[in-house]
Amino acid sequence: MTQPPPSSSGPLSPQYGAYGQGGMPAPGAPSPQGFAPAPAKKPSKAPMILIILGVVVLALSVIIGVVLAVIGFGGTVSDLDELEVFESGSGSISAEAGESLQIYVQEGASVPSCTIDGPAVGEGTNQSSSMNDGENSWVSVDSFTADQAGEYTVTCGDTPIAVGPPVSLGGIFAGLGGILLAIGGGALGFLLLVIGVIWLIVRKRSA
Repeated sequence: MTQPPPSSSGPLSPQYGAYGQGGMPAPGAPSPQGFAPAPAKKPSKAPMILIILGVVVLALSVIIGVVLAVIGFGGTVSDLDELEVFESGSGSISAEAGESLQIYVQEGASVPSCTIDGPAVGEGTNQSSSMNDGENSWVSVDSFTADQAGEYTVTCGDTPIAVGPPVSLGGIFAGLGGILLAIGGGALGFLLLVIGVIWLIVRKRSA
């Protein structure tokens, strides 16, 4: 007698597959896709980098700019302190060897003819200077260099004059550079800070 073919309805039959009844994978069996789920993507650190960079640029620009401005304009103030005013139009001033001095008259006054006497009067500078002592504005009209240290007498008629060093151009440029650095660098740092904060807020809202 012929034996019937074995039944194919067991748990390992083709219709059940390797996962058994219900389609659940057997313990230790690989996932149907053949790979593990991808890890979650880490958020970018770019917003925080922009925020930190903006704060640093803003702080350094303002601090360095203010320091440069104070040092630069402080130099012009010291020049003003050395200004000797002679209301009578003539007077004497002590000078160091090699020191350059300018003769100033009040702004708007006529230019006097001046004479300088001293141990060794040398050629002056071509620089034009102006100062304000809080009461009068002074502009340079002549200059000389003391080739030797000593007392120098300046005579300019009856026109009130002032004698002192030229205005420090380096101080003025340093002061203006400090102001520009504080404004420009501060604006750049603030812009980076704002961009970083906005980026961070938008990313949190879209998460």
